[in-house]
Amino acid sequence: MSVSAIDLEIIRHRLETINVDAGETLVRVSGSQIASEAGDYNTALMTAEGAVVACSKSVVVQSTSLDLIVSDILARYRDNPGINEGDQFLTNDPYIGALHQPDVTIVAPIFVDGRLIAWSGCTVHEADVGGPVGGGFNQAARSIFDEPLPIAPIRLVEGGRVRADIERDILARSRTPELNALDLLGQVAANQAAAARVAELAEHYGADTVVQAMAQLVDSTEAAFRRRLAALPDGCWRDIAYLQHERREGDDYTLNAIYAVRLTMTKRGERLILDFSESDAQAPGAINSAYPALANFTMAALLVHLCYGMPWVPGAIWRAIELRSKPGTIIHAEWPAGVAMSTGTSAQAIRNVVTACIARMLDASEEGARFAMASSQSTGAGGMSISGFDADERPFHTLFLDELTGGSGASGGSDGADVAGTATSPGALPSNVETNEAAFPVLYLARRELVDGAGPGRQRGGAGTIWSYRSHRTAHPIALSSMTQGLQHPATLGILGGEPGSASGIAVADGEVTDWAAVEAAAGNAPLPLPGKGMKVRLGQTMIASSQGGGGLGDPIERDPALVLADVENGLVSEEGARRDYAVVVANDAVDPGATEALRRARRRERLGGREPAARDRLRAGRRLSTHLDAENGQVVCAGCGHAVCAEGAPILASLPCIEAPAGERFTLTARYPGSERFRIRHFHCPGCGTQIDVQVAIAGEPVLETTALLVPEGAAHG
Repeated sequence: MSVSAIDLEIIRHRLETINVDAGETLVRVSGSQIASEAGDYNTALMTAEGAVVACSKSVVVQSTSLDLIVSDILARYRDNPGINEGDQFLTNDPYIGALHQPDVTIVAPIFVDGRLIAWSGCTVHEADVGGPVGGGFNQAARSIFDEPLPIAPIRLVEGGRVRADIERDILARSRTPELNALDLLGQVAANQAAAARVAELAEHYGADTVVQAMAQLVDSTEAAFRRRLAALPDGCWRDIAYLQHERREGDDYTLNAIYAVRLTMTKRGERLILDFSESDAQAPGAINSAYPALANFTMAALLVHLCYGMPWVPGAIWRAIELRSKPGTIIHAEWPAGVAMSTGTSAQAIRNVVTACIARMLDASEEGARFAMASSQSTGAGGMSISGFDADERPFHTLFLDELTGGSGASGGSDGADVAGTATSPGALPSNVETNEAAFPVLYLARRELVDGAGPGRQRGGAGTIWSYRSHRTAHPIALSSMTQGLQHPATLGILGGEPGSASGIAVADGEVTDWAAVEAAAGNAPLPLPGKGMKVRLGQTMIASSQGGGGLGDPIERDPALVLADVENGLVSEEGARRDYAVVVANDAVDPGATEALRRARRRERLGGREPAARDRLRAGRRLSTHLDAENGQVVCAGCGHAVCAEGAPILASLPCIEAPAGERFTLTARYPGSERFRIRHFHCPGCGTQIDVQVAIAGEPVLETTALLVPEGAAHG
């Protein structure tokens, strides 16, 4: 049996609509501002075996590995307690399929005439799921036993009715039982709505047709994805991202250690291998990712950056890729490692390195280059849960998600979007300021775009924001639990010579503060403390934070001066930033063409140690490696001026002139945080024309990371 192309397309769109409608049902029922305002939820439809065939665009990472949860239920529960019509199963176990404990998932089998034909599923980030710290994020965790204890898949709904005993047990764990109860009702209603609509679809077309359509959708999307891979050049690309957290090795203890997430991505023909095996060993707690988070963030990045123009069918993409990792590492932690803070720490690093490697692969293709995109913001230190007591002595716990105001990455064809949030959460956004103030004892003093926060490039990254608030209508302090990342170095990577976006910032300051200059002036020469356990906003104090800008793409001094001027006029770039980052001189509200040309030429000479830059007038020939490099006659050469960089197969970046700068060269706040002195920004330039070819965030003294390696064709002799 085969479903016709027309019917297949109709059923595909119907499945996507059913899934979107399920999400709308969830939001209408839930009373939590996390779901209804911030969009921190997602829904999905799956085959009877659990392969995801439709996922919503809100927080994509919450749904792309629901197959792991369904597979666990199918393997363990067929006989006891059974899988029956009207049942729904709840879990928040990050070692089975959830991202972290606050993300509560409910999946439901869909039966038609007694036959299991599909599954629906949805996830909501709940305000509090128990554990020793309100909100679930315990920075001092040594294991998962210092965090909310996860719930293995459990049958919450039996035969269409919520089991009161199970619901009671789940809600008793939480400090916010009323909100959690509404979230659960919203999820149950969403799954019931999805089941009813799928049953209607099966009644119209027949259950066999719907089942076959889902199978063909997986097959056809897999084939389309493999064709896309086959059309891209073969190669090997690498990237690295850094985290900071404590380390314990026997009796040795390091408060502010560095952890690296390392990816080597190899593409041959229709095969794509993503190998994270060289990532560092897992941390004592909190910031690790279990395997489901690794899978989710990898898949979400693949969907966003490589599956443009095709249906988002994660079940199909899993067939065409190989994900390699080493158990016991920070991106594949082993039980009982703590993982509650994974989504704002190691998982963001996973997304960033996948994004960078995909961008380099796309840029190796003339047709794919326009789709290459730098990294969007990471959640970083501005991501936090807050808790305390209001004026009526009632406890509260929530996420504001203000950090989802960072910039998106620049692409080959356009600047990054300002205040866009993370690319893998396209439907998530910060809660409305008025909603936050109405529901919780805070008063916002500012939320605005951050000047000079966007990653400079030929196409600049999107701008991030700065925001601040103080306590209001309560005498109690407000406890902050920050993700703590991205303070000591930029976490949002640029590509192809583009610069990183601004680093995160967070501080608690006396008085009412709305800008970083006031914070730095008050601190004097003292460093700013890293956020940790016990961070609070007390009466007379302000919490101030900023989200990261998106990464830039291409050499910043190749950016059109008119675009730089427009950014200055719009308050996104300062006149000083225009000169420093883009070598554009703005005076009297206009670009000075002569001064700009002279400054740009001087900048190229500086990159070349005083030598005059070669003309960039070469006609491209040979094999394209990137926007900046070609392989020709056994040499790697500059695409613009033709200067020979190195022999094919030799290290490319190590052969280029490199200028190394402190991590805080663009955003001085970075240098205020302890540990920032360990990081450097490395700028690699063509030795002929001085074009900026790559920019890396690195640890001082460590070898250069070769981000691109040429592959020897399979079957060819080595040597």
